[in-house]
Parts: sequence; C-alpha cells; structure tokens
Amino acid sequence: MKILQLTHKPPVPAIDGGCLAMRQITTCLLNAGVEVKVVSLATAKHPVVLSEEFIEYCNKTQFESVSIDTKVTIPKAITSFLKRTSLQADRFFSKEMVQKLETLFAQEKFDVIILESVFVGGYIETIRKHSDARILLRVHNIEYLIWKRLSKQEKNPVKKMAYRYLSNSLKRFELALFKKIDGYMPITEVDYLFFKEKYPALPGKVIPFGIDLSVYQHENRKIDANKISLFHIGSMNWQPNIEGMTWFLENVWKQVAEKHPKLTLALAGKDNKAIFGNITLNNVQIFDFVESAQQFINEHDIMIVPLLSGSGMRIKIMEGLALGKPIITTTIGAEGIEITDKENIFIANTTEAMVQTIDFCVNHIEKCEEIGKNARKLIESKYAQEIITKDFMAILDAVSL
Repeated sequence: MKILQLTHKPPVPAIDGGCLAMRQITTCLLNAGVEVKVVSLATAKHPVVLSEEFIEYCNKTQFESVSIDTKVTIPKAITSFLKRTSLQADRFFSKEMVQKLETLFAQEKFDVIILESVFVGGYIETIRKHSDARILLRVHNIEYLIWKRLSKQEKNPVKKMAYRYLSNSLKRFELALFKKIDGYMPITEVDYLFFKEKYPALPGKVIPFGIDLSVYQHENRKIDANKISLFHIGSMNWQPNIEGMTWFLENVWKQVAEKHPKLTLALAGKDNKAIFGNITLNNVQIFDFVESAQQFINEHDIMIVPLLSGSGMRIKIMEGLALGKPIITTTIGAEGIEITDKENIFIANTTEAMVQTIDFCVNHIEKCEEIGKNARKLIESKYAQEIITKDFMAILDAVSL
C-alpha cells in the first residue's frame, strides 16, 4: 500500500497539537510497513524549519512542501464574501500546490490519500481529476463549531457577527466535503457521531491521538505542598486558547493568588508574551518558547486548560495525562477523551468551580497525586499507540478495497 498524506502545515516541528496528531499518523503508517509520502503547505505561521529531526522525517516520508501566504487581506475577504465561499478554507488554496499535485500524480500512483483537516479539502477536485486513489479525511475538529462557540462567547457585537459569518460559511464548506470523500477518521467519538448522523453510509472510524508510552516517561513526581506550581502550555495564535486563558487570568487567578499567595503559574507557548506580557499578575511566569514541552510539563504540578470554545481532542491534555499530571479543565477542554471527573481529571466550567477545584488540590495533595496516577493508567489502557495503529490500519484496508 502506498499513501499520500496531504497536510495544511508541516508535521515537523511539532509545535502544536495539530502537528503532533499529523505526525502520529505518519508514525502509524511507517510502523505498519506502509510506504508514505507527505506533502505540506508551509505558511508564515508554520514554516519549514530545518533540523536533524526534520531531515530524518524527510528521509522517511519523501517530504515536499509548497509555501503559501495565508494572511487575510481585504481583497481576499471581499472575494470570499461575494462568492459565498469559506474565507478560512480559501486561505489554504494555492495554484502552486495544484501544480505540485498534478506533477506528483503524473509520476506516482497512490492507493489512499489522507487529507489532514478540512483545510486541504480544496484540492479534492485536483485529486479526482488526476488520481484514482481513495480519499480519507482526517477530522481534527468540527472546524465550524469552533467559530460558532466563539460567536456565542463574544461580547463585542461586530466580532460576534463576524464569527457567526465565518462559522456559517465554513460549515457549508465542511459538510460539502463529506459528499466528495471515501471515508473519514475523526479524532473523537463526539465528532464521529455528528458526521455519522448526517452521512450514515460513509465509512468512518474514530482514530484518537495515540501516545507512544516509551516517549512519554511518567516520572511520578511528588507535589511539594509549600511550592505548588500550576501551568498552561499552548500556542496563543489559536483564538480559543487566548479566550480561555484571558478568562482564567482575569477571573480565576486573581482570586486564587489572593487565597494562596505561595502558588505560582507558568504559561508557555508561542505568542504568550505578546498576549499576556503586559499584564501585571502575581506569581506568574510567561515563556514564549520552551526547549521541550514534555520537560516543561514534568517540571510543574497541575495543568490548567480553561477552554470555553474549540472542538476536537486537546492533544496537550493527552500529553498531560500520559505524564501523570492532575489536570483541571472544562467540559469543552475534555471533549472527546474518555475521562471521568474526579477520577482521572478535574472538570470545572465556571469561575467559582475552577477556584474551588484549585483550592481542593492545594488542600488535598495526596488525592491530587492519585488523580495524576489514574490519568496515566487511562492512557495506558485506551490510548497507547499500538492500539490506535490497529484501528487505523483497519479503516485504511476498508476504504482501499
């Protein structure tokens, strides 16, 4: 079997959850002995970055890329509005990529083409015209739902209207794709049931993010009651992260810091300093870049993921669970993961609940550590990469028959 994996950003370096999820698919294919080629769009936000890891990835996947400008401009917005297309999806369409694919299909034959997210859905016409490969869509999120939830949370009436428009146009584009593909692989059961109801005859299988347990070593770190550190790791170039962390800092942290003056909070990820650097907050450390996300997670005690909008599975939560961290998040943050509140995670959806949960963790260290141990057990039993690979190969075989 020969697979083409078409991505809207380079999977390496893995600077966010989307990159990690795409690289996981590549790893599953390679581990199963499948020949895989990866072709990516490279943007200013997600450029090709030369490194030893990248060179190794290229050697294994025959990696190629096309640079594209995804910046939103007034002319692009007007054109999208007049044509009633999705501005978000239009940003990722490139004539150069069309040419790249046409040349590739003239030289090579593929059995299955995996589209990583709806944002490369604009190339289906080119694929159908020049290849008889089966097309599988990897559903990272219900993308339009992210904007719909943002519109509900937004107080500014102009932004609220803009988010609603972006949601509706993206919904039309997203749902139309399902009439053009041969199967789909959502990351969460929630997303699977959503699309299964609309397209019951289309083959689909939930392929969650899998964890390589040999990479995510659980250190079983004890929490020191005298210097407990909360932390958040996530890129602040994703609107739901900005929204959620702003809410947490303005509403939750101010109360927590007054009640527990010894507590510290560490924020890490792209653009954190740009968004929060000018805010005066007690006991808060802000980092843009950390050499190792895993090391950063291991060095701190309690993960905070205060998402109020978004869709799909939060990869950073999966990493935190794998590393045995007690995690406090919202229902939306935990969406798509088979967790149980107060058994292997903490769920808190309001300011009051978030403050109370942090207070509980501070005053019940042993219970907090127990939650972290149970989190690791959950990953071992349900989300180990070996388990995910078997399910992944099953749907590949099904659609390629």
